[in-house]
Amino acid sequence: QHTPHRADPAMLDLAIGVALYTTPPHIKFPGLATVFLVRSLLRKRKGNCGDNDNNDVTANEPSTGVELRWDNITSTLNTKKTKNNNKGNTSDADTLNSRVILQNVSGKARPGRLLAILGPSGSGKTSLLNVLASQTPNEGNLTLSGSLFRNDVLVRDTKRGREASQIASQAHRKKVAYVRQQDVFFSELTVRETLTLSAKMKSKSNGSSDSIDESVTATLRAVGLSECADARVGDQKKNAGGISGGERKRLALACELVGDDSSSQVVCADEPTSGLDAFQAERVVRSLKKLCAPGAVDEATGKQSPGKTVIASIHQPRGSIVSLFDDVCVLASGKVMFHGPLELVAKWFAAKGHVMANNVNPAEFLIDLASVDVSDSQSESKSKDRVDKLCAAWRTEGSVFLAARENSFAKKLADTAASVSPLLKSLSGRGGGSFSESRTGKVSSPVRALDGALDALTKGNARSTTKPPGFFAHLRLLTARSWRQVTRDSKTNKVRLLTSLNSALVFGSIFWKLGVKQSHVQDRLGLLQVTAINAAMAALMKTISSFTSEKVIVDRERSRGCYGTLPYLIGKLVAELPAGAFFPLCFGAVVYPMCGLNTQDVPKKFLNFAATIVVESFAASAMGLCVSAIAPTPEAATAMGPAVMVMFIVFGGYYVNAENVPFAFRWITKCSLIKHSFQGLCLNEFRGLDFESELRGDTKHGEEVLERLGFGNESVENCLAKQTNVLGFCYLATLYALEKNAPSFQAMGSPATEAFMDAAVVVEEPDDEYEESVDPDDGVQRVETKDTEEDADTSSE
Repeated sequence: QHTPHRADPAMLDLAIGVALYTTPPHIKFPGLATVFLVRSLLRKRKGNCGDNDNNDVTANEPSTGVELRWDNITSTLNTKKTKNNNKGNTSDADTLNSRVILQNVSGKARPGRLLAILGPSGSGKTSLLNVLASQTPNEGNLTLSGSLFRNDVLVRDTKRGREASQIASQAHRKKVAYVRQQDVFFSELTVRETLTLSAKMKSKSNGSSDSIDESVTATLRAVGLSECADARVGDQKKNAGGISGGERKRLALACELVGDDSSSQVVCADEPTSGLDAFQAERVVRSLKKLCAPGAVDEATGKQSPGKTVIASIHQPRGSIVSLFDDVCVLASGKVMFHGPLELVAKWFAAKGHVMANNVNPAEFLIDLASVDVSDSQSESKSKDRVDKLCAAWRTEGSVFLAARENSFAKKLADTAASVSPLLKSLSGRGGGSFSESRTGKVSSPVRALDGALDALTKGNARSTTKPPGFFAHLRLLTARSWRQVTRDSKTNKVRLLTSLNSALVFGSIFWKLGVKQSHVQDRLGLLQVTAINAAMAALMKTISSFTSEKVIVDRERSRGCYGTLPYLIGKLVAELPAGAFFPLCFGAVVYPMCGLNTQDVPKKFLNFAATIVVESFAASAMGLCVSAIAPTPEAATAMGPAVMVMFIVFGGYYVNAENVPFAFRWITKCSLIKHSFQGLCLNEFRGLDFESELRGDTKHGEEVLERLGFGNESVENCLAKQTNVLGFCYLATLYALEKNAPSFQAMGSPATEAFMDAAVVVEEPDDEYEESVDPDDGVQRVETKDTEEDADTSSE
């Protein structure tokens, strides 16, 4: 079926914005404001649609817990097409190469239990976590299908709306705390400030600062960060000190859990122990395990808040970490090899001919079974055959194996209840109260004493009816964060100041006290040109180096829906204005008197000189933001920035006269901030300046120099206005690029049949294939298998 092509709204916004930007100011600014307001209203309406439709679905989760279930998750990555050159095939059609990342993966995660996803590198652990958190990156060559259920409610987005029994992926995404591998933070903020800001961003109530501080303190205590609460986070990549790697991992977990909106009953952590030593890794996993424990008992209702559903992919865990797992999911080449309680691992694989020794780490045993040895062709074939057989066995027999275990446990529980029933009745007859009352009372509640630190986290589970922070609240918080980051980065500020002063001293020494001789005309032009280049390059490279790393944090926070692009960008600009103006002013204050520039009406001339390089510095910073927002990687941004600046230098008015530029490239001269800055500096310097004339044809007046450069009909104010236009265009382009490249996530397609999508979990009854027996000598339950004719036929096939 042919699908009609629809225009991209972002491209439409760009076309309208460029068209409006070329109009006069009395049309440009009202038009841009109108377009922005309309798009904001449409975006807000679209974002609130999922939340309003699913309030009833998530309202009861804090009291029941969340069980995630996923069925037949399949993810395929399609690569480029290759030509079919088989001689036996007469068709020249292209074939599409595809690589299966996940293949028919099914399982579930229950509240109050820690599910560990194990497997070798490339087995699909991160891909599965992305699916469970509804945060699979949207890629055109990736296909995703299957079913995800949240408390037996289907998580799905459709173009024509959702049914009442479905929950939107956006609503589910906001209810999942996802801790990614990248633990990047603002380096100059303390741990407490980072958590406080995260709590205020996610808060949906107008709570006082005391309540937020109480929540932050409780979270710090829960994840074990109380001792370093007032320490600077730092940047490990730049060797800038700060907290350790394990503390950064726990800070990333705390940022997902803190706040009044900490109703995320599902916690997903992608390899939280990678890069840590064994001790720090165990502390991180214990923090995750602590979240599984139930919360305190509500004195009003007598009910206990459930534990969170925690899912984590763990890489190379040691034995003490493995003992903290409740359930394990073993992935091998994108397929499930085992998914169930940890205590059943040995029984299942022993039944399949792989006995685990007593002194072996279960995680190492499982990863060895799931790995493919590619050292030689024979070992690769043998290990692939082992993996395929184990994955096929679990897919066909795993549900029966787990059902046999659950039925046996239920039977033993019923027998135990029947045996203690007379004792409970006698205690009740003596006035001792019921068993349930005793269990939930204050005296016999060990959970209250064990997890009191998590009490404040569970208090925020109740849904709030107040509105989240608005535009101005976000603007105030983001401006304060950017201001702290800029002002506290003393090392960078000192280097920038020393660099500015050093450049000024070098230029001043070379062009010391320029006179009015004929040779000094070229010297003045050279000084003004390098001044414009120096101011632009310094601001450009500083912005690119800082914003590329900051963009990772912004994308992560925007994917959680913490704030919009506009308040972040405005807050960043306001916070960086003083520093952006200070360093060019220091440069100008030194180089202007040392070089002896135009001394006629010095206050006015110096003010124009300083204003020109300051505005140019702002424009170069805006261009750095635009390049960083467009570039896909920090390396690409570092390569793109100087390349664009070199093009602007060539068309900057010094090397090529503006009148001699080819018509096809004249638009570059209008966009070149170097050209506008150099032009403004020349107008300020040469207008009204006279030179000594000894020979016929010498330059007598500065206006002659301006005429040769093609600058005669301009003014300093007009040059500043043109730089402001470039600055504004770069800011709008940055805003557009950030909106266009905002984190987007892959929609999950329907399974093969609708009947499977709507089906509930079916627990098969155990048949004669599996029988549980108890060895009278050691009392250990074992699962025995009986071969049947059907199995024999299947294995032979």
